[in-house]
Order: sequence, then C-alpha cells, then structure tokens
Amino acid sequence: MFKGLGNLGNIASMVGKLQEIPQKMQELNDQMRSERVSASSSCNHVEVVMNGIGEVQSVQIAPEILGVGGSEAVAPEDLQHAIRDATNAAGAAAKQLYASAISQLASDMDLNMPGVDGLLTSLTGGNG
Repeated sequence: MFKGLGNLGNIASMVGKLQEIPQKMQELNDQMRSERVSASSSCNHVEVVMNGIGEVQSVQIAPEILGVGGSEAVAPEDLQHAIRDATNAAGAAAKQLYASAISQLASDMDLNMPGVDGLLTSLTGGNG
C-alpha cells in the first residue's frame, strides 16, 4: 500500500538523527577547541597556531625580525605582512580541519544529504 512513498519510511530515522545534531555539533566544537594547526609566513619569521575553530592560540615572532641580537629589524609593514600571511594560512588550515570533521560527523551519522560537499567546499574556500 505504501510502496509509492519511496523513502518516507526512513523519515522517523532521519528526524531522530537530525535531533542529535546540536549535541554532536557541541561535542565536535569541544574537540576542535583542543586541536591545533599552525602555519608560518613565507619568510618563516612568524608562526601562528590556531585551534580547530580558528581561534589564535599563539603567535611566535623570530627575534631577528625584531632586531634582537644585533640584527637590523625589518620594516613594520614587513612584520605586518608576515603576521597576516601566517594568520591567513593557519586560518585556512583550521577551516579545512573543521570541514573534514563535519564531513566525518555527517558520514558517521549516515546523513547523506545532497549538497553537503558543496557547502563544505564553499565554507573552506575551496573551488569544488
């Protein structure tokens, strides 16, 4: 009698899974807060460490870039660029880590929703 309804029999299962999402996302965010990614500027004088949700945990600046130890300090603009580059690279790594974790969560929960891959790609700045 209900053959023509296709996958409607799975609705209860899907609703149950969707109700788990807020708790699972909280658990994922808690886990991502303890994960670490790092990136360095192209000149390797600045390193930024972020957690998996993109919060900066530390910034290391090589002493020589500041003129410590007798070397000449770089121009403030160069230091700013190095910090920006390292922060952007670490942010991209954090986004990728988070997107991978979300994708794994969706897979673990068997949430095969159309468009999830495209959404994750757009969130991480990928070109799909």
